[in-house]
Amino acid sequence: MKRVVITGMGVVSPLACEKDDFWKKILNGDTGVSDLTKLDSSNYKGVTRAAEVHLEKEYHNINVIEHFRPYGKAVTYAAAAVDMGLKDAGLENKFTQKNNYGIILGTTNGNQDIVERIVDEWDLGMEHEELNPEANETLNRFRPVELSAGIAKYYHLGGPNMVIPTACAAGNYAIGTAYSMIQEGRSPLIIAGGADPFTRSCYTVFYRLGAMSKNDCKPFDQDRTGMIVGEGAAVLILEELEHALARGARIYGEIKGYGLACDAYDPTAPDPEGSGATLSMSNALVSGNIDRKNITYVSAHGTGTKANDAHEIKAMSNVFGEGINTLYVNGIKSMLGHCMGAASALEAVSSVLSLYHQQIPKNRNTERIDESFNINFQIQPSKEIEHHVEHVLSNSFAFGGNICSVIFSKYDTN
Repeated sequence: MKRVVITGMGVVSPLACEKDDFWKKILNGDTGVSDLTKLDSSNYKGVTRAAEVHLEKEYHNINVIEHFRPYGKAVTYAAAAVDMGLKDAGLENKFTQKNNYGIILGTTNGNQDIVERIVDEWDLGMEHEELNPEANETLNRFRPVELSAGIAKYYHLGGPNMVIPTACAAGNYAIGTAYSMIQEGRSPLIIAGGADPFTRSCYTVFYRLGAMSKNDCKPFDQDRTGMIVGEGAAVLILEELEHALARGARIYGEIKGYGLACDAYDPTAPDPEGSGATLSMSNALVSGNIDRKNITYVSAHGTGTKANDAHEIKAMSNVFGEGINTLYVNGIKSMLGHCMGAASALEAVSSVLSLYHQQIPKNRNTERIDESFNINFQIQPSKEIEHHVEHVLSNSFAFGGNICSVIFSKYDTN
């Protein structure tokens, strides 16, 4: 089987819209969470926190922004991340001829923001001929497949092309699927990640579920009160090793394995016994032929909700046994909010940069681990492991019980 390496990354996030700035702020423990501005906060009775992206303030390729503006925010965010990722990988900004490179993106909401805009701004009783050209063009862009198809057309990507809508685990699903395809020789290079815009429907769903915090997201903390809705996009440029070496590419790390599973338990609630997450992590370790003792840390799903965090801890205890007491567990949703289909893609970027720079981010807001867990995993990196990052296990969970775990590893030249 072919080895799969990471040669570039692109980031659009509430923290920053550029990879190096994103990493700097992650290490500093900065936050992208602030007051809600994209919706009328008076509708949400004290829940007024959000993690919003302001792309045009930080990303300045006006050609990409203008080209993808009719597609909606998800596609625009993804296209900006792809643009930055290709540049980071040392590839042309826009390929001039069709190739066998692919793109696989995950999402939760797709282009839901277009639907909301149509409802808010246009008279739905108008005849089709009466709509202005901009309205017609926008209506034609609401399909989720535009996430990959529109970007593929722009960059002449003639290889594998798909959108994976497995909700908040979709970014990892996309990365794992791309990894498998490159392993099997279906394409030498695939852009993989996730994207989601900030939408009224998404914010309202989590509000009605009572899942959102009124202040901070505190993954695994005794006093955690919920998650924060975020948005964004992130991609990894995945390449077959020989293809990357042949063009002299910089290699950030590699993917060693991934695992998929489903709780098959409830539409929204996780299985309290952690069955799906246990299976997913175990499958990833088997796929990568990696002993659990060699995992440096877990990049946790870590939403800061009572049920989800407890479920993840139960699953990690099932997989790592007593080893969890010396395991470092990192949850960056405390800084980014929960960016839906982009969440695990952003966490993948953080995991790979941790391997490349041999640094482990601190946990923001997590001060006292929930006493009911009866374990004592590390919430701040120790000096002993700060410069020995070998394998990172990244978890992502979603509604419907969809679960994906990916193992990112330090690049070994042997």
